[in-house]
Amino acid sequence: MKTILILSLIAFNSLSYAEANNETTESTVADTTRSVISGMVKFGKDLLEGADEGVNEGRKTGLSQDDAIIIDNGADLNKELTIKLLSVNEDGKDASYAVLGFKNANSKPVRVINLLESENIIAIDTDGYATNISRGKGNPMEITVPSKAGKKQRFHFNIPAESVKEVRIMGQVLSK
Repeated sequence: MKTILILSLIAFNSLSYAEANNETTESTVADTTRSVISGMVKFGKDLLEGADEGVNEGRKTGLSQDDAIIIDNGADLNKELTIKLLSVNEDGKDASYAVLGFKNANSKPVRVINLLESENIIAIDTDGYATNISRGKGNPMEITVPSKAGKKQRFHFNIPAESVKEVRIMGQVLSK
């Protein structure tokens, strides 16, 4: 995306230089450049969002090797799994981990994806403030719960254990 931006700026630089001597067109050049750059940034963001949604849709509709049901939203999560907050424990100074229990009554495995996205798993403290899961602490990007079984999974947060009031996963509230 930066390459496209740089190439566009170079192309418009020559136009800007040619037009710079004419005071009446300076604002037109600036407005045109602003409009083009804004459009390119919007296009890039839309392109990335479309690609991300396409990957998720492909994962959900295509067959997985283990024939798992793919979950990427709260409605499907509530429909396919039962989830409980089993415990919140200290994990060093000013850090904790929550153990969530996932139960699957289906005859197929269930895979919950995109767990590292912004609001998919958060801890809410006693003052009502949210903390996202910690990056680089072993938090999984996805989990697979075997058919007709349960799975316990740790999620790490940079918040003291005694401050955690609840954990939310894809909008589902899990209280202590």
